[in-house]
Amino acid sequence: MNQPYAIVIEDDPQLSLIYMTALQQAGFDAALDINGDQYLTLLSAAQPDLVILDLHLPFADSAEVLNTIRAKSPKTMIAIVTADFIKAKTFEGKADHILIKPVSVARLMKIAETIREAK
Repeated sequence: MNQPYAIVIEDDPQLSLIYMTALQQAGFDAALDINGDQYLTLLSAAQPDLVILDLHLPFADSAEVLNTIRAKSPKTMIAIVTADFIKAKTFEGKADHILIKPVSVARLMKIAETIREAK
């Protein structure tokens, strides 16, 4: 069985560390894009099973990132993470999960587990 792959696109260093650690503990190989300017390189390296996408990034438009991921990797599960409940509503039906910060590690682990079980 292949190890699942995740990309974390999150500009908060503490949150990105929490997300990366949780995914690695769940058995994922995980890569980090801290500014929103590396995701295209990471996408071209391997098709991710999961993308954790922050809505407010310094160098990327999150809607554009989501659309690019959907176009390049249509089977990838996308989980939006944000504290902006209003903006999160605009992504309903576009993302697989919308997680309002603070995101519990247990919730993230549950999403990771469903992906691992499906592989």
